[in-house]
Amino acid sequence: MKNTIRHWALTLALGSALLLAGCQAQAKPNPSQVKTRQLTAMVISDDHVIAPKLHDNGSAFKSYAASDAGADLKYSATIFKAFIATALHKKPDVVIVSGDITNNGEKASHEYVASQLKRLTQRHIRVYVVPGNHDINNPMTRSFKGKKQYGADAISPSEFKSIYAKAGYAAGVQHDSSSLSYLVKPSQKTWFLMLDSAIYKGNYQQGSSTVGGGFTDGTLDWIAKVGREAKKQHATLIPVMHHNLMNHTMIHQGYTIGYADQVQKVFSQANAKLTLSGHIHAQSIKATTVNDTKLTEIASGALILGNHYYGTLKIDQTAGTATYHAKPLNVTNYIKANQGAHAATVYRKYDHDVLYASGYNAALSQLYEDRSESNYSTKKIKTLAAGMGEANIALFSGQPVKNSANIKAWEKMPKSTRLRQFILRTKHLHGNVDWSGSVR
Repeated sequence: MKNTIRHWALTLALGSALLLAGCQAQAKPNPSQVKTRQLTAMVISDDHVIAPKLHDNGSAFKSYAASDAGADLKYSATIFKAFIATALHKKPDVVIVSGDITNNGEKASHEYVASQLKRLTQRHIRVYVVPGNHDINNPMTRSFKGKKQYGADAISPSEFKSIYAKAGYAAGVQHDSSSLSYLVKPSQKTWFLMLDSAIYKGNYQQGSSTVGGGFTDGTLDWIAKVGREAKKQHATLIPVMHHNLMNHTMIHQGYTIGYADQVQKVFSQANAKLTLSGHIHAQSIKATTVNDTKLTEIASGALILGNHYYGTLKIDQTAGTATYHAKPLNVTNYIKANQGAHAATVYRKYDHDVLYASGYNAALSQLYEDRSESNYSTKKIKTLAAGMGEANIALFSGQPVKNSANIKAWEKMPKSTRLRQFILRTKHLHGNVDWSGSVR
């Protein structure tokens, strides 16, 4: 999650290591299947929670959080609790978390998230999670006290499965032998294929988590097998994974899953018309047609930043259709109710400024770097940087940027100017918040 702007500006190489083997198992179907015509799921991704016990909000943590380029790490646990409170109020049938559950895979953070998710399962809300690239075998786990950073315990694949036993793995009716992927059937007609697309076997050797993702041939064969079973049962099959099935932005290497064409082909053969993912942090909906099957992917905006979106997916199990709507989580109201009006005001300003500043500062640095050739005035550089700040907020919300004076300044820049194409594309964002269509 580090360096959100560089999330889009850097080319990140896919790791070649494959996933650790899981275990093949069959389990009895969940006895409390949804019997109603409509099944409702709340969907989030990239919550990047750091457990409160891992920091004291001292200078080391504040410095670390300030460098997290747009992510609201300072409030990550609060944001997640606000989501839990919202889910408890709305009472969906299912809650789905599509990876990057924790800041950097700290065991304490996973345990904290699991304890919060338990509040949902205790109220008979089914919870299904999959890991993201930050969550397992992460050598960058950290804790913070005063002016210093310290190491913290990470978790292995088997520990992930154990910690989230009640958040999906125990409910799995099938488990892939090549990964931490599993199949759940919250109803007879709606199945979620929870796919582990993360690559984490070589993380310790390389000293960082692998950003890119992929599936082994064994996992692809298993997906195809489940697809055939779903077709026989006339069931809707919805894959959920961290990495993207399609290219959503100009920068997609490391974000779109490895060998995406092959994965799309397997999904089309399985009639998996809708896929849920995350990873890019931007709210985005894309579609493509493969072998006469229209595939749609909803990449959830990161819960940790921007509008703190959560999605509501409503599936008509009789008609085989669905609707989706992404809505900002009202963290301000949650903080006001629990900590008071002043705390809510402080949060609201911080929340806006941290994302705006990540874009502004990235552009400022680059524009000053080019100044020897461009001869831009300080005033012009600040105007252009402000435009990047506005575009950054728009990008992650999936909504078009307003055509302000700062954006118009970018329009007048030479086409070869770095960042220009990226910024102006945010004027045309649309169709990323609402969707409806066939899922079977």
